[in-house]
Amino acid sequence: MTRPISSVSLPGTVPSSARARAPMSAAAPLELPFLRSLGTAGGPRLSIAVMDAGGRLQDQGAVTALGWSAGDRLLITLVRTSAVIHRRTDGVFVMPRKPYVCLPATVRRACGVDAGARLLLVADTEQDVLVVHPESAVQAMLRTFHATLATTEEAS
Repeated sequence: MTRPISSVSLPGTVPSSARARAPMSAAAPLELPFLRSLGTAGGPRLSIAVMDAGGRLQDQGAVTALGWSAGDRLLITLVRTSAVIHRRTDGVFVMPRKPYVCLPATVRRACGVDAGARLLLVADTEQDVLVVHPESAVQAMLRTFHATLATTEEAS
């Protein structure tokens, strides 16, 4: 029995301006981006975005910081419950005329988020990547961090 292909892997409508671009290069394997130190100059930009009913993230600052613009192609990859978004020539999704990031319905379901959800955005300009973490992932990170605080306190 064959399983249907997830709609995340299917291309949406490609505007004629995007079709006129240079031929795409061969796909390169994706790696999870290394998180640079947040305290360094030019380090990743953090922000909290609210997602609307259509999956749009109401924070254009991350897109602006990355220099993404209308017509850019994006590849969205799920890593557990977080979405990793790269600007790539072989990207399936196209940045709309008004630049904002939109999470497709299948990605929203996999991340466990609905309209009104608050998401942590990590925009890394050096790696040209946006990582979107749902509240559940942020809570897990905080629990782990707080556990290390408790063990550090006990060791002192």
